[in-house]
Amino acid sequence: MRVLKHIMAAIIFVVSATFPAGASETLKELQKPQAGDSRAGDHAASPAEPAGTKKKRKVPPGAEKPTAESSRDVAPINTEDTVKRILEGKSNSHPKKKSVSHKKKVSHTAENHSKESAHTAIPVDAEEAVKRLLEGNRRYIAEKNSASHRTARRRTEVSKGQHPFAIIVGCSDSRVPPEILFDQGIGDLFVVRSAGNVIDDIAIGSIEYAVEHLGVQLIMVLGHERCGAVDATLKGGAVGGKLKSIIDAIKPAVDKAKAKGQTSHGCDLLCSSVKSNARTVAEKLRTSSPVLTEPIENGMLRVVGAYYELESGLVSLTYKPVL
Repeated sequence: MRVLKHIMAAIIFVVSATFPAGASETLKELQKPQAGDSRAGDHAASPAEPAGTKKKRKVPPGAEKPTAESSRDVAPINTEDTVKRILEGKSNSHPKKKSVSHKKKVSHTAENHSKESAHTAIPVDAEEAVKRLLEGNRRYIAEKNSASHRTARRRTEVSKGQHPFAIIVGCSDSRVPPEILFDQGIGDLFVVRSAGNVIDDIAIGSIEYAVEHLGVQLIMVLGHERCGAVDATLKGGAVGGKLKSIIDAIKPAVDKAKAKGQTSHGCDLLCSSVKSNARTVAEKLRTSSPVLTEPIENGMLRVVGAYYELESGLVSLTYKPVL
């Protein structure tokens, strides 16, 4: 009996010594995360935590915390394209919509040009050109000047090429600016000016260019009231420098006016000499150059003379063969 008691005590001692260790080992096995379920290991409650509480995942120092937006699917970054953008100084933002090309804008503007501004691309016959000049002069006199051809839009239009509808051979006198007294704008008139509206080879060459290359069909030689160059020629006397060449060019017209005694309708000898000078220059243009003579004979080019009154501002035709 005593032996049996000793055996039972030994069994109890062994069991009590080994059971807690086994239970502890079993508990540790249960806490180990399974191989295919990393999320379960991350979010399982520890024995120290209350039931139902999830353990927060530790984030390594310096790393950004994951957000709901960053957890979405994101297209992979093209590293090569990013480098090119940086080297070219471009931003990594979304590309902007392409703007309309300059060429397209220009053509669009051309489509919207008014008939008034578009007519200059088409050759204007001499009769129509004279009409436009005289109508413009009437607007100038009435102080109803038009500004349609003096705008930034007009500058852009004629920057591509010029198509003047008339050639004005005028005097250098500061009181006789053709574009103003005919109420015309940029690109409308091809102007050649000299004292007494005389012409030489350089002036004729300039006129040839406008006729042959720009298609102008009207030449107007414009004299004006109280022209100083004609008056000096009429009065005579010695002149110095190159002024003598101007006097010599005007003298034949003055001599004709004196011989005919053209002093009528309030036009004195000076007035008659100015008109005679304009006619002489016009006739010289008709015969001085084959480039001009041929289109004149074919009826494609007209040469007229005109007279401008300083005080009234009126322009009147004084020489108009055929026209």
